[in-house]
Amino acid sequence: MSRAWAALVLAMLLAGCQPPPEATPLRRPATVADLAARLPAEAAGFQRGATTPLPRGEDGREIGYRTPGRIAAGATVQLYRLPGVVLPEGLSSPDAADAFNDLLQDAMRPAPQRRLREEARFTLPAEGPALLRCAETAGSYGRERVQGLLCAGSLGGGLLRLRVTMPRQEPLPADSRTFATGILAALRTP
Repeated sequence: MSRAWAALVLAMLLAGCQPPPEATPLRRPATVADLAARLPAEAAGFQRGATTPLPRGEDGREIGYRTPGRIAAGATVQLYRLPGVVLPEGLSSPDAADAFNDLLQDAMRPAPQRRLREEARFTLPAEGPALLRCAETAGSYGRERVQGLLCAGSLGGGLLRLRVTMPRQEPLPADSRTFATGILAALRTP
């Protein structure tokens, strides 16, 4: 260490400052494949199914989940990145808001055999900074009464979209909020 550097470090220590760190490597955000690998085989009674690439041309994956049994609930988890963009985690990004609005508009768009309405909005996790914007839905697919959950937000530098659909009956085949919370917790664990 040169005398000038040693004098600078000594002056900083006497002043109560920390010396500048040596070259710290920059952490790269996790890839979509890394995030998909974090997803659990089971979450809130949902069993993980197939992983497929997203057809939109983004770097993305869609992972299917379903509950066992004759009357089942289904879910999809989409993880993707926008080309050349690393998004901040949470709901502050306009891209996260767009992902949620697109998901909600797609679900609410009337189709010949589908009628859904939004019932409630909330954010997840319940404690701490909000990472996902969610909407609970209800309606029908043909004659079958259904309910669902739609969530989207920015996580790991990319976007997460989650959709759950299940028959509306008692008892419910699964708890969609617990599933979404479990997926979020798994993705946040390095």
